[in-house]
Amino acid sequence: MADWQELELDEITEWPLLPQCLVAVILAAALSAFGYWYWVSPMNDQLEQMKQKEQTLKTQLVSRASQVAALPRVKEQVAELNRRYHEMIEQLPEEQELASLLSGINDIGVNNGLVFQSIKWAPRVEHELYYELPINMQLTGNYEQIGKFAEAIARLPRIVNLNNAELSRVKPLGEPDETLSLKVSATTYRFKAPTHVDANSDEG
Repeated sequence: MADWQELELDEITEWPLLPQCLVAVILAAALSAFGYWYWVSPMNDQLEQMKQKEQTLKTQLVSRASQVAALPRVKEQVAELNRRYHEMIEQLPEEQELASLLSGINDIGVNNGLVFQSIKWAPRVEHELYYELPINMQLTGNYEQIGKFAEAIARLPRIVNLNNAELSRVKPLGEPDETLSLKVSATTYRFKAPTHVDANSDEG
């Protein structure tokens, strides 16, 4: 033990072989630990980040593959929606048809024996994509006449819905059959014109 204590660091080249080997092992271990901390540890962190990125990319790839596999079905659904949209457009009256629509509804009522007290356009109701165009009517007739009128309205080639119906009994003098008074709104619709897109805007 005394021999070890007498060793001087500046005379290391003159030390016996065993102490020199021991110091070399200690230095090698220290350098290895430092090298691991300085080079390998950051690389391990990068490797872990790359593994996480790989997992994220795999998830994205599976998602994209599912989207690609579903693309034909999505195209079919879009085509079906477009078809239904155009069918609906064809069932809505054009602007120039609105006057004739009002006259046509009046004719349907008269042909079914109804008597109109009033029939006129009400203010249009604006929604995000379309307008409601209500026609307010007040008329009189019996149950059968009113039923045939409603049935004929439902068969119109243009979409017209009867809303807000108020039915009450009226008994005019001298008439044996009971007459009904009907207040009702016949509503049709118009889509808004598509918003103009600037030709210089980015296309995506």
